[in-house]
Amino acid sequence: MKIFWDTNLFIYLWEKRTLVREMAALAHFVAREGHSVATSTLTLGEILVHPSRFGREDLVQRYREAMRELVLLPFDDEAAVVFGGLRARNPTLRPPDAVQLACAVAGGCGLFLTNDTRLVGVEGVSKVKVQSLAEWVAEVG
Repeated sequence: MKIFWDTNLFIYLWEKRTLVREMAALAHFVAREGHSVATSTLTLGEILVHPSRFGREDLVQRYREAMRELVLLPFDDEAAVVFGGLRARNPTLRPPDAVQLACAVAGGCGLFLTNDTRLVGVEGVSKVKVQSLAEWVAEVG
């Protein structure tokens, strides 16, 4: 199964400042079960903001290399159609969140993990189970 990781999960994993135990459990689960980790090209852009702001080209390169190991889903025309439907059904859904969810749906992901609990109840993502990291840990981890 392809498991979509929202941007915040990569930050927790790589910075190791918060939710360390939960991210270790998730990484172990993915490896043990043979799942693939997917995310969108928006995630790549989002995680490069901070190191770019501070001139940390070493981190920019490290993050880009790490992302090459994942399924990196584009915001293409198929995702754009899903995006339009999500925003139509969920007017308060922020565009970046809709992009992430649309990429997960269009990319055939079975699970979307995030720490943003506002995304759990979004309408129109029936093909993808949207779950908070805390819920996932309680259920599986």
